[in-house]
Amino acid sequence: MQKNISGAIFYSSLFAIGGAPTLAMLIIQAQTNNPEIIQNALLGLSISLACILIPIILIQNSIIFFHRNKPNLNEKIKPLCTLYLILDAMCLLYWLAMQFL
Repeated sequence: MQKNISGAIFYSSLFAIGGAPTLAMLIIQAQTNNPEIIQNALLGLSISLACILIPIILIQNSIIFFHRNKPNLNEKIKPLCTLYLILDAMCLLYWLAMQFL
């Protein structure tokens, strides 16, 4: 499989797993600063967001996988691959900042 196609599939799957808790924490922190509420709401909101993100990304990855043999798809997917890599890096930086700052 071409580099950009496999990268987009991998990075988007990684974002589906790590993006839901990150988005949930951002939403919760925008609403409250109470640690008890944050702990109670994080799990439920993470699961709710994952139920939305994961099917969307699985459908996207299925479409990419079935059309992987098209000659110009690899170049069209390159910005998507970069976008998911940046989103994954931002999620990682957010959680590192939450732990150490």
